[in-house]
Amino acid sequence: MNGGLRAPTDEDVATVARLMSEHWPEPADEALVRRTWSSPGFDLEHDARLDDSSYANVDAFGDGRVWIDVRGRPSTDIVDWAEARAREKGSRLLAGGWASNEALLHELERRRFRPIRHSHRMTINLSDPTPEPLWPEGIEVRTFRPGDERAFYETHQETFEDSWEPIEESYDEWAHWTLKPPVFVPDLWFLAIDGDEPAGVAICYPHRGASDLGWVQILGVRGPWRKRGLGRALLLHAFAEFRLRGLKRAGLGVDAESITGANRLYEQVGMHVAARFDIYEKVVP
Repeated sequence: MNGGLRAPTDEDVATVARLMSEHWPEPADEALVRRTWSSPGFDLEHDARLDDSSYANVDAFGDGRVWIDVRGRPSTDIVDWAEARAREKGSRLLAGGWASNEALLHELERRRFRPIRHSHRMTINLSDPTPEPLWPEGIEVRTFRPGDERAFYETHQETFEDSWEPIEESYDEWAHWTLKPPVFVPDLWFLAIDGDEPAGVAICYPHRGASDLGWVQILGVRGPWRKRGLGRALLLHAFAEFRLRGLKRAGLGVDAESITGANRLYEQVGMHVAARFDIYEKVVP
């Protein structure tokens, strides 16, 4: 590929997947690129740019917040474009990168973005033994069944209401990202039920970018069932199911300062921090 900054096209999917994989713990694939470009409200001509060494897209997600996603080795031109486009969409610009991507983080700091938060990629080697899950009294767990879509969606949304910077997704937005491969693996979607009431969920799948990795996309417990060991039981249950599939590792992402103490739970079951993602903010008039 030669040339300056331009909007990507379908012919660039493989190139964008490669750039999205740089400085990322697991590689992206073409399906992720296409899913991003077809997400509700995304305008490929106006919301993404590509050059020889980097890719960027910009996405507004409510309350004046705009996420700037820059991948590869960022050029000045592409970050200029991303910041300008973000200003058109909102007043609170958020961006970030893995700690290993020093060039991007330095560029954000040069532009007076300030670090405000960190998240962690945590993993565990599944060859190491973990305890059997102990389910709270009255709780049953089962895998996804047709008709469970709303139960998973509503439980997911409710259990993340008290997370840092919660994002309120419409059902259609959630379904776009969640009810399709690679995330939608019904045998690895676990619903904890107390009588007729959903108490918690674990949405898991084999990571497409790393064939030995089982990924915990969502782990959530509703308020009335918290502090009873349900989150721990769901996580340990997921580990056991990953082992049955021959997966060697499990991983997830977590806010480093989780209000609910999720990171402490993960450490208690043997997970450790494998990488740090730094989040930056710039508020503009």
